[in-house]
Amino acid sequence: MSNQANEFLMLGRTDAFDDYYRSDLTGLVRFLLHLGASIEDAQEIAQEAMLAVLRKWRDVEDPWAYTRATAKTIFMRRLSKSKRDQEAAKRAWIPEQLRAPFISFAAEVESVMQMLHTLPLEQREVMAWTLDGYTPSQIAKATNQKPATVRSHLRHARAALKKQLARNSSTSREEE
Repeated sequence: MSNQANEFLMLGRTDAFDDYYRSDLTGLVRFLLHLGASIEDAQEIAQEAMLAVLRKWRDVEDPWAYTRATAKTIFMRRLSKSKRDQEAAKRAWIPEQLRAPFISFAAEVESVMQMLHTLPLEQREVMAWTLDGYTPSQIAKATNQKPATVRSHLRHARAALKKQLARNSSTSREEE
């Protein structure tokens, strides 16, 4: 246990957690980034882990280790849930009774998903809303953006996807 951790624990004051929080939050976020979390996820998970250590503050011997172990657990759960959600989304595209005969369709779905993931986040988000049946005006209202901004993101996303499709089809023809 670090000297700083011992100092906080010996203080036994309510402001000891505040001191710990301020001293370790940035390091905890950095730890999560090293694990592979996005900056947004790292910040959110760090807050959750800090709440967990606060709830057990009087019983925790080493808050630095406890918080990192908790943060890693939260991160791994999110990764696992994300993978399960992605697999479920892929399966949802193909009805159960049609899965076996339409393996090539599953490959096409995977290809489309990969192309969508190459888009910048704003374009990917607008495409996701569009694929769910929302109009640019509805998307703008739901995401607190200007309709022109949404239309611009949609136009750029469509153009990028058309270029990718053209490249993919010319590559396929060359392979044949």
